[in-house]
Amino acid sequence: MTLDTAPATPGTAHRPFLGPDFLLGSETAKRLFALAGDVPVVDYHCHLSAQELAEDRRFATITEAWLGADHYKWRLMRGAGVDERLITGDAGDFERFEAFAGVVGRAIGNPVQHWAHLELQRYFGIDDVLDAGSARDIYDRANAQLQRPEFSARGLVAASGVEVICTTDDPLDALEHHAALAAAHDFDTLVVPGFRPDGVLRIERDAFAPYVERLAALTGGAITDFESLVAAIEQRIAYFDERGCTVSDQSLEVFPKRPTTDAEADAILTRRLAGETLTADDADDFRWALMRRLAKLYHARDWVMELHLNALRDANPRLMRTIGHDTGFDAIGEDRPIEALRHFLGELEDADALPRTLLFTVDEGQNKQLAVLATCFPGSGIAAKVQLGNAWWFNDTIAGMAAQIRTFAEVGFLPAAVGMVTDSRSFLSYPRHEYFRRIVVDIVAQWVEAGEFPANDETLASILRDIFHDNAVRYFRFDVPLVGAR
Repeated sequence: MTLDTAPATPGTAHRPFLGPDFLLGSETAKRLFALAGDVPVVDYHCHLSAQELAEDRRFATITEAWLGADHYKWRLMRGAGVDERLITGDAGDFERFEAFAGVVGRAIGNPVQHWAHLELQRYFGIDDVLDAGSARDIYDRANAQLQRPEFSARGLVAASGVEVICTTDDPLDALEHHAALAAAHDFDTLVVPGFRPDGVLRIERDAFAPYVERLAALTGGAITDFESLVAAIEQRIAYFDERGCTVSDQSLEVFPKRPTTDAEADAILTRRLAGETLTADDADDFRWALMRRLAKLYHARDWVMELHLNALRDANPRLMRTIGHDTGFDAIGEDRPIEALRHFLGELEDADALPRTLLFTVDEGQNKQLAVLATCFPGSGIAAKVQLGNAWWFNDTIAGMAAQIRTFAEVGFLPAAVGMVTDSRSFLSYPRHEYFRRIVVDIVAQWVEAGEFPANDETLASILRDIFHDNAVRYFRFDVPLVGAR
């Protein structure tokens, strides 16, 4: 069954599934998408492997490329009752693919159903509906194409029109794969590191003390107190900065609530390095002080600070122990961080040390609070210096993205938004940018057709190109040309 020939109910009219006008509900939307929907991709937050890009990984099967590390797909399969052996277990590649096909063919309303079919279309030219009946044919056709040279990791990125990739990297990383990519003459995508200091922020974890020992060894000095810890981190920030990093990423289940001093953090660190078990309040107090120092270091380097908020990690302890962290068992937390963020951002503003900041939340009920709070911290010459990040993770849906876009527009300045992030581990994920762009264009077209904004194509196309590309280039200071300047 092909996408354009799915049988309709007699007497009804319908659009073809994922046809050329997918998500574009008017002639205005179609026209605007043609004007602005095909600019290069700037992916400023993802979890792609720089090593796999440097080595130009090849994929033996579409199962490797699609299901190897994509816990969006794993969650969908679990929701349909698929046995874990067919998700992360020892099942064969076709068994796993067939199980996914049987689920995605019935996953009405789920964005993974859209993404999977967009990926089949855009990369493989396969317009058939993926389901249990078509699984074998599509599996074989996709695998045959994966053997072609252009279907390597770099080839897939190039085919997607990706101009910038910002990976997520541990401060201890040597970044040798980024260096190899920077020296490559046959790969035009700019790949830069992103600084993710989880290892020093999660002081309550068993891994903290060994991590600090490795940090000390790498930076050439003992870490015995708070100041020596910050000095070691500053060394690593300088190392990342020299290699093109302009962004940091903090993932926080609960934003610390109590402003604490460096002296208080020093006392907590001393107890922890002596082997003492900390309370949750101790850990949060330490995080506040360390995050304040980190933010000041980011500001000094002119970096962006990303705050990812409210993800409730590892909700299923049994399966976390069995399968591990970051395998699709996270949830939406209940933290309400607005008052704490007000103090945190305000303290940095008072010290003239507030970096450009993106506030991401998995709780879309906090969109308006965060978007309004962001407008309280303007920056001269920097549009939306602090801003509500794009709909993230569980909100990567039509409704979730639309809600974030409308909220940003209603209480902020949408033309300054820095656009979509994939937050992905899959080299086949880039049609999600097209998904986002179609949603934005359709909302803008609705405003125009309702008489809520002038029908000036030049102005509209400029706004859309800024959201889809140029704003991110400016905000993160990526060394690529603006679309508007080409």
